[in-house]
Amino acid sequence: MRTSPFAIANLAVIVAIAGSTLAAVGSGRHTNFTAQTKQLEQRWTEMSSEGVAPGALAPLENALRTSSYQAPWWSPAWWNDPGTSFVESLEAGTDAVWNQAMASARTRAAAALLGWDLMVERNAAVLTSATVAMSTTWVSRVATATTPTSIETLSADVAAETAHDQSAALAVEGSNVAALPARLRQVLLEADQAGAEDIAGSAAFLASYQNLARAASAKPETAALATLSAQVATLDATLTATLKKDACGHDVPSGKAIVINLTLQEALFYQNGCVLQATPVTSGRRNERTPTGTFHVFHKDSPVLFTSWAPPSSPFWYPSERANYALEFTVVRAGIFLHDAPWESNSAYGPGSENTSSASHGCVHAPTSVMAWAYGWANIGTPVIVVD
Repeated sequence: MRTSPFAIANLAVIVAIAGSTLAAVGSGRHTNFTAQTKQLEQRWTEMSSEGVAPGALAPLENALRTSSYQAPWWSPAWWNDPGTSFVESLEAGTDAVWNQAMASARTRAAAALLGWDLMVERNAAVLTSATVAMSTTWVSRVATATTPTSIETLSADVAAETAHDQSAALAVEGSNVAALPARLRQVLLEADQAGAEDIAGSAAFLASYQNLARAASAKPETAALATLSAQVATLDATLTATLKKDACGHDVPSGKAIVINLTLQEALFYQNGCVLQATPVTSGRRNERTPTGTFHVFHKDSPVLFTSWAPPSSPFWYPSERANYALEFTVVRAGIFLHDAPWESNSAYGPGSENTSSASHGCVHAPTSVMAWAYGWANIGTPVIVVD
């Protein structure tokens, strides 16, 4: 049977139309696929810049590069498969990589925050309120961070701040430990001065000091130590203010006068009822106590060599000692002086020193710096009142 030319022509037209249609479909699918994968590649680039490890994205990039969808637009491969499922699998994989990167970053951030919280818990007593409040700030910032890089940056900041504040806390604690004895001694001397001046409330001040001293001797932990240091500082400030407020108006002889309190081991230098100078002292030891009573300065020496009135065989003998400044105020045995004692450390003066090896043989020791001033200040005839 013959095929008519007309039929052949129609068939050619149909084939041409079908081919054109398939080519258009393939081209469209290729274009859509390319646009979608370009967006994915752009996202991968952004993810890399935002902290996703290149190795995490490599399998996705390799899958795209080696897929059958790299065929040209006119390939028959596009006629039956637009690549939609493949693109969706790449998008799902991309989301998974991103979520994993975020989760890993948040895990590391959680570890950093835990380190911060532990540091604050250990050192809360010595940290500032602003530092403690940063705990909430850190948590909020990590929770609102939107990229692995921003979370990792915050983690590094938290770790650095933790180390810095831990170091600062240790320094404060060390300062508290090192400074507490000196602070307590200062408070003791101020409380003794208040007692020697007979200021209202002086007994309570001394009792407060004794309570703080007992607490310090118990070797408190960090939090208790910080609280104790704050209490010592408060008592110090209160005593300083009280001594300043009540410096004048004391019932002592007019003009210049020196009052020595043997119980408190404190000497006070008054002028017209006002305290000009106060100092801890060391008076006579057992069996050689400093006499009490009202005396006056009748002799001054600078320097002076003290020699024992007793022979070397006597328990009262002592080796010769040289003082820089001496005010003699009564004659008992070889004379009683208020003088400096360069051989005695400044920390040795004060309550209880009269029962130590630093105690005198009846004289009253005072620091050299005080006696240098007192020697020029005190006149012959200045009253010296020694009380228990």
